[in-house]
Amino acid sequence: MRWFVVAVCLLLVPISGCLASNENEAAVLMPEFSEVADNGETYDNARMSGQGFVVIFSAEWCSSPCHTTMHAIWSVRPEFEVLVMSTDPLVEPNGISLSDWHDAADAHDDTDEDEGVSLTTYAFMKGAEAATTLEIDTPGSVAFVNGEGVVEYLHKGRLSDQALIEEMLALINA
Repeated sequence: MRWFVVAVCLLLVPISGCLASNENEAAVLMPEFSEVADNGETYDNARMSGQGFVVIFSAEWCSSPCHTTMHAIWSVRPEFEVLVMSTDPLVEPNGISLSDWHDAADAHDDTDEDEGVSLTTYAFMKGAEAATTLEIDTPGSVAFVNGEGVVEYLHKGRLSDQALIEEMLALINA
């Protein structure tokens, strides 16, 4: 029995590093992109280089899960520059322009008495290629990207956990 235990331990030693953390995984870089946003400005990797940033992958027709994510990030860090990229390759799906999409997202928290917040520092643009490269297929997914263009954290689906948002913003030094 003792020999059996020793043999098993010796067999497990070489693979112990393989079962440890993901520190040896290759860094995932934000894919190359260059898109004109609803504000008329061009956003690309070079413009975002040197600063942490957030990309919300959404679509013009996505409402609740995507708008919830947008407003959750705003509530943690108001006026932080966020890129909102559409995963829909159509130019104006369902006749919705980038500006219409931005207006709908702004109106998400509006009530009769209060216009809520206006996502003034959010740039809405196309981004289907970047989403495909990162294997994003869930509306409202969020990439937290550091100043070197490394995706530090990729959250798939709705994100409303403010503590997690704060942690990820700190991680990318935003």
